[in-house]
Amino acid sequence: MLGGVRVGEFERPNVLAAVYFVMEKNVRLKLRSWKGTLLEILLPVLFMTMLVPAYYAAGSDNYKDLEYLENHFDVDAHFKPWMCRLDGQAEPMGYATCTDTPPEWHCLGNLCLNSSVPDNNDNGALEELLSPWYDIRNSTTIPSFDVVALWRNFAQTVDLPGTDDEGVNVANALRTGGNISIMGEPALVERFDDWFLTNTHTYKYTKRSFKSEKAATDYASSKEGSSKIWAVIVFNNLTEYTIRMNYTAVPDTATSTAEDIGYDKSYRQYIGGGFLTLQSLINANITGAEVPSAIVPMPVQGYHSNGFLKNAGSFLPLVLTLAFLFPLSQIVSSIVREKEARIREAMLIMGLSSTAFKLSWVMTTIVQMSITGLLLALVVSWTFLDNTEFGITFMLFWSYCMSLAAAGIMMSVFFSKAS
Repeated sequence: MLGGVRVGEFERPNVLAAVYFVMEKNVRLKLRSWKGTLLEILLPVLFMTMLVPAYYAAGSDNYKDLEYLENHFDVDAHFKPWMCRLDGQAEPMGYATCTDTPPEWHCLGNLCLNSSVPDNNDNGALEELLSPWYDIRNSTTIPSFDVVALWRNFAQTVDLPGTDDEGVNVANALRTGGNISIMGEPALVERFDDWFLTNTHTYKYTKRSFKSEKAATDYASSKEGSSKIWAVIVFNNLTEYTIRMNYTAVPDTATSTAEDIGYDKSYRQYIGGGFLTLQSLINANITGAEVPSAIVPMPVQGYHSNGFLKNAGSFLPLVLTLAFLFPLSQIVSSIVREKEARIREAMLIMGLSSTAFKLSWVMTTIVQMSITGLLLALVVSWTFLDNTEFGITFMLFWSYCMSLAAAGIMMSVFFSKAS
């Protein structure tokens, strides 16, 4: 106490008022070097704007709605005219009699391909004949066992086009062996073996017996068996079974296909590979009724595809990283510069609370980065993502900018000199 005055006591300013005054100081410092501040705000926007010409140069492909219900394709109706029954044979029914004796490799039992089927000397006609296996686009009937078995047998004797224009290796699905083995409980094996023999003509020429499931799968995995085994069917009980196919006869399920827009065209391998045929036969026996025998892809809403956007995911993170290097470095530098000049300590001595000082820089950085996020969202919404809600685009960039602001404030703790 000195002269009635309490020495060393003073009233601290309100926290919000202190934050306001320190923010005003920060803004004045930013405006003093306005060119650098403008570059901090606009540099990420300039980087993004430079990508706009590439987006328009890539062009867009527009696709209409796909319903797949028109132009239903009947696989059996297409291939049966090319098939015939050996002269003098009563089975199988429903086929014309062969006018001449086909080559042995054209036949499975009494069912053969007629002499009008093109061979390797006429690749154009052969490809046109087999085109349905490669170009199924609409609702499609599941082919009968005899049709699949005979054409698979034929496919192993000719040179098929390897991969179609859309990258689906249907030829491999057709070429993968011709032997089928049914495994499981003896009573179930006998039941389904009899069912296949009764309802198909060619099964008896494709079946192969093994001592155990392991023996069958080991043989199918061997170099010799990989080209001879079509499928191993394993029955755990009457209603639970597994169809184990040669891996080249069905689409690859080890990787995700969600990257592409539209329908996954590899589903056609389930038809050419015979999986759906085997499944429908087994289900018909289990249910005791004829099951639906068609496949229809899920409809796809119309869309447009841009080559730039399809590949942007591989380089856009790098672009954003480079674009924000300068703004991030300036956030760190501004805070550290005050620490280096002891301005922070001076303000704390004069009564500024540590909370107010920290909040002032948090708010200053949020305002600056929010402006950058808003400008980025406007550029992207008017160009790349014109069909996306602006609010979603803004929140995406604003969140990214906020994370960088937080990272910059955190990094300033580890430096004592701005240089």
